Amino acid sequence: MAFDRLRQAACAVASALADSVLDLLAPRACAGCGRPDLLLCPSCRSLLFRPLSMPAPAYATGLALACAPYHGPVRRVILAWKDHDNRPLDRPLGQVMADLAPALSRLIDPLLRPKPAGAILVVPAPSSSSSLRRRGRVHLQPILLSLVQALQRQGLTARVESALIMNSVRTKSVQAGGRRNRSRRLAGRIAVMDPSQLSGHPVLVVDDIITTGSTIRQCARALETAGALPLAALALAAVPPGYEDL
Repeated sequence: MAFDRLRQAACAVASALADSVLDLLAPRACAGCGRPDLLLCPSCRSLLFRPLSMPAPAYATGLALACAPYHGPVRRVILAWKDHDNRPLDRPLGQVMADLAPALSRLIDPLLRPKPAGAILVVPAPSSSSSLRRRGRVHLQPILLSLVQALQRQGLTARVESALIMNSVRTKSVQAGGRRNRSRRLAGRIAVMDPSQLSGHPVLVVDDIITTGSTIRQCARALETAGALPLAALALAAVPPGYEDL
């Protein structure tokens, strides 16, 4: 026990020293507005949780939920985390996703109550193999874990299941240019790795950004074909209606 405490203390000291060295080599600035010496300033942090919902007929609830609109500081924060490997943002972004859990629990409870179901599977929208290589990690993983823990605190049985894969594509989803082009780009690209792991399970699909909704629709179709029940789609941010092609 004493050794474990010493080891934990040593790890904490090492982490603090590493953070100090990083701050000296690359001074920290708010990912949303550039304010110095802060990972996220209070103003930008407050913008990360302004929930909005969008129609998503492919899901049992008929809805997709996002933590915030995808523009301004929120957009800059997510791009810093997603495309520029700002990993300290895992924690605040995981927290805002977890904050959706109470409302989400109320939304899905009527669908789960009539008959027993398997554990809720929290499934990430898949990334292309080139994106995975570029990032060097499944960037959504800490966000998924935060959501699962929050659902468990709501009394639900949930776990992360990386069930979907994406075949190679040539352009990023946020650059593909229009609803029809994005749908064509993703058609048939998203598939289930092992249908036997999904049959009978309710599923929540989690993405980083919802633009036109093409990705989450394709995810729902693949899951339903595998015998799962797509409940709802979730995202850190969504492009507000009327701004989807900007």
